[in-house]
Amino acid sequence: MCLGAYELGRLLSRAPGGAGSLLIRGGLVVTMNPRREIMSADIYVEDGRIAEIPSRHTAADLVIDATGQLVLPGLIQTHVHLCQTLFRGSADDLDVVEWLRQRIWPLEQVHDFTSVYDSARLGIVELLRGGTTTALTIETVRHTEAVFMALAETGLRAVTGKAMMDRLEVATEMIGETTEESLRESLALAKEYHQSSGGRLGYAFCPRGPRNCTEELWDSVIAAAMELGTIVHTHAAENFLQSQRLKTDGGTDIRYLHGLGATAGRLVVAHAVWVDEEEIALLADSGTAVAHCPSANMKLASGFAPVPEMRDRGVIVGLGADGAPCNNTLDAFHEMRMAALIHKPRLGAQVMSAQEVLEMATIDGARSLGLELEIGSLEAGKRADIILLNREGSHLWPQSNVDPIVQVVYQHRASDVSTVLVDGRVLLADGELTELDADEIHARAEESARRVFARVAASGALR
Repeated sequence: MCLGAYELGRLLSRAPGGAGSLLIRGGLVVTMNPRREIMSADIYVEDGRIAEIPSRHTAADLVIDATGQLVLPGLIQTHVHLCQTLFRGSADDLDVVEWLRQRIWPLEQVHDFTSVYDSARLGIVELLRGGTTTALTIETVRHTEAVFMALAETGLRAVTGKAMMDRLEVATEMIGETTEESLRESLALAKEYHQSSGGRLGYAFCPRGPRNCTEELWDSVIAAAMELGTIVHTHAAENFLQSQRLKTDGGTDIRYLHGLGATAGRLVVAHAVWVDEEEIALLADSGTAVAHCPSANMKLASGFAPVPEMRDRGVIVGLGADGAPCNNTLDAFHEMRMAALIHKPRLGAQVMSAQEVLEMATIDGARSLGLELEIGSLEAGKRADIILLNREGSHLWPQSNVDPIVQVVYQHRASDVSTVLVDGRVLLADGELTELDADEIHARAEESARRVFARVAASGALR
């Protein structure tokens, strides 16, 4: 039967994991497959995976009419803080050190389980509405189980971990827990949530930064991650003065991490703004991935990572919005456009083509997470993480003789996302959430934000 997308989404959402068959018919498909094919084709989905593309099927349990729309792999963000969504608009016009010291760390410290849960749900709704189907996230020190609860309920694919901090960081004044507490809680979370929700959710060990953690904790994290086969995700080389201030005999951040052995496993570093040629070589040779966060890095006056040089050397680079209070949006389309533009004044107009940037937001994001065989492109056998984009807005005309990839990176907006599937489960249809009540999520987030800000005001910690 063929239904309107909203009605279709509500029906399909009753089948966990997208069980059954689904046909996406009539769209222009940007596959991001190895041949980077763009085709007018139908996609047949069965039991949450792409069974056939292009498809000869003419019927399915449910059919989505994608006529006049672009069909793409779901977008992947490789650095987000869901626990910070409640703080949006409250930490502006500060560099990253003062941003952390004066606002973010005091606010994170007064989070409770409910406020973390409400913050995560608010962030997840924004991500889904904007076409992001997978995120790698670092949460705060406590209540990360609330984030996993929100992820399990809302359907986003994610790799997530609690922030680990057992050492006072100079200037930011952040310290969160003892070494024993940090490791015990992280291992418990990994045991509970890694590969949970049918494999949709994964765990990442997340030392907050090279100098937030003792070498003892780093050694334990590296060993645990290798044993469990999980990602290690951290911030590195974000701010020049802080990187120089915290330099030790182990060198600057990337050299320090390499000396610890962190680059021997599956490491994803956020930012990598202040790296030199030797450090870029270390990243490339070790297979370490970088999460490029252009908007946040500029807003916090950090600079921007030398991504063209990294990609030329073979570094895997994904994209991330970072947290809502340093962006102030979680819009992957905004990050794609920004990533394409900021490097051109320095290296020329042909640098960072739309094709390269879309790779970063899809298949290279998947490679960063070790999930390139599962997501990141539209190919038979892969999970049905798929988004549809309307092409009706005035900002998308004229459409003849225009490369659709150029349109995605330079012209499309989050508001153009019409339909979102994760594991073949329709989470957004005709621009409407199929399972979540946005008004309820907004109201709860507002109440939790009031409670958190009242609590931090009473503590006198906010500066």
